[in-house]
Amino acid sequence: MTSEELANYVTDFIGECRSRILGIGAEQYDEGDGQKFERMPLHELIRYAREEAQDLAVYAAMVDIRLSRLEAALNADDN
Repeated sequence: MTSEELANYVTDFIGECRSRILGIGAEQYDEGDGQKFERMPLHELIRYAREEAQDLAVYAAMVDIRLSRLEAALNADDN
C-alpha cells in the first residue's frame, strides 16, 4: 500500500464517520442549535465517554479473537 493509497483509505474512513454523524448521530444527538454533548453535565459526559471506551476495548478483543483464529488457520495451511 502506498502512502497515497493509505491516505485515500483514511479519507474514505472519515467519510463513513461523517455519514454516521449526519445520520444516526443526528437523530440521537442533534438538538437543533447544538449537540447533546455540549450541554451534557460533565459527570454524565465522563460516564458516557467511559462507556464508549469500554465498548472500544470489547471491539478490540473481538477483532483480536478473529485475528487469532485467522492466524491459526493460516499456520495450519503452512504445515
